[in-house]
Amino acid sequence: MTSEEKWKAVSTCNNYYDGLFYYAVITTGIFCRPSCKAKTPLKKNTIFFDNIEDALKDGFRPCKMCRPDLNETTYEPNKELIERAKEIINNSYNKPLNRKKIAQKLGVSNNHLARLFKHYYGMTISEYIIELRMEEATRLLTHTDIEITEIALKAGVKSMSNFYKSFKERTGLTPKEYRMKRL
Repeated sequence: MTSEEKWKAVSTCNNYYDGLFYYAVITTGIFCRPSCKAKTPLKKNTIFFDNIEDALKDGFRPCKMCRPDLNETTYEPNKELIERAKEIINNSYNKPLNRKKIAQKLGVSNNHLARLFKHYYGMTISEYIIELRMEEATRLLTHTDIEITEIALKAGVKSMSNFYKSFKERTGLTPKEYRMKRL
């Protein structure tokens, strides 16, 4: 494989070449997979390696974005990012959530986070939050005698009309009908 072919793979982030070679950026001291989504380096600052060991031996450290030091099957950076987003949401679904702040915390754009979430979980972040809130409301209706208004607030829903609408869409019953059915 020629240096020009390798450079083309790097400049187009072509994942077909992952594992066939690695590239390092002299100015940063980092080496990457050809598919790395980090900013494309200047061609003059780039050198190529056939394997990870040679890059490490020459003093380069692995990129934290594409993690060339980890096995292909064990590292999927987007999956890891989405799992962290899901964990943040799971721990605070009953509080007001700001997707932009979640994205900032994870170091990605709001749109990128939204696309990845939909890709991995088949629903938007908002749909996921509503699902969590309705699961909590269902649990509270089933296992407590708390007032329905209080249940909505504990589940993180601030609008009663949205609460009734979402609950009925999910269960086919109003919260009161759902509670009566359990008795």
